[in-house]
Amino acid sequence: MTTISELVSDAGGLLHKRDLVALGATDRHLTVAVRSRAVRRPRRGWYSTWPRHDPRFVAVAVGGRLTGAAALHQLGAWSWRRPPITVSVPETASRLRRRRGVRIVWDPVDLGSRGSTWAVDPRDALARAVVEAESLEDAVILVDWARSVGIVTDDEDAAEVLARKRADAAGLVAWSDGGAESILESTAGTRLRRAGHHVVRQVPVGTTGKILDMLVDGVVGLETDGRVHHESRFDRDRLKDADIALDGHVPFRAGTIMVRDLWARTSAAIEALITTAGGPRPPSRVGNSCLPRVLGPRGRRNWRLAPPGRRRGQELPTG
Repeated sequence: MTTISELVSDAGGLLHKRDLVALGATDRHLTVAVRSRAVRRPRRGWYSTWPRHDPRFVAVAVGGRLTGAAALHQLGAWSWRRPPITVSVPETASRLRRRRGVRIVWDPVDLGSRGSTWAVDPRDALARAVVEAESLEDAVILVDWARSVGIVTDDEDAAEVLARKRADAAGLVAWSDGGAESILESTAGTRLRRAGHHVVRQVPVGTTGKILDMLVDGVVGLETDGRVHHESRFDRDRLKDADIALDGHVPFRAGTIMVRDLWARTSAAIEALITTAGGPRPPSRVGNSCLPRVLGPRGRRNWRLAPPGRRRGQELPTG
């Protein structure tokens, strides 16, 4: 016989009483399941197999659904830290059960027609997450991830989603890159661009069939290696370095600690390699002015982007 906890688990961990009744559950079955702690009730009428501290459980207990970075984190979004819980409730919501450390935001009623029982639609969550990000870098990381998993598709689609909360957020399309395949690539690329470097992602290495993570100023072939994915590929990675060199570029590898914790030293090493190789190749720096200028914080925003300006005459290299 199928148990209540199995029915709830099969539904993803959360199910309403009406759905359980439709599946054959009775009040007695539900009472026994709750008393035996096989399931928990985050809110009247709802049954869950999630732990009480699970952000999804907390959101339902408050009376809403996860939104922003908290919702994206449950889907595997790239982030250096666990985001705080933000709960979306309809503008007409009442009888909410507030919790310390949990932020509640009121969204339009029609937003409730999208998403799941525990989270708003990922596109709506992304629109909120980027404008509430602690920095431009964190916002770009989220957009790069959203591109990589298909939450947004082309530039036009991404701009429409990103501008839902704040118009300037559409400028993240220029800062992000669908070629980023990890948080290391996203972070390193954004930091290099902010420093004035020209970055091209997913560059073919000659005719070898191999792909370079990013080419910096047309000189440095930068590979970002996370230990989990590269620990068993030591020899293949060294051979790839040789192929990068044979293709006319300077190979350089940066691991998690080098990107996350020791970026000043890592970027200095990249600058040194570019200088040693004779400086940036002129064509590589054309186009930097297409990136929207980053403005300082204002109000609850930690970052803002300037509106795009008009170009006067031909764009020239910045290097």
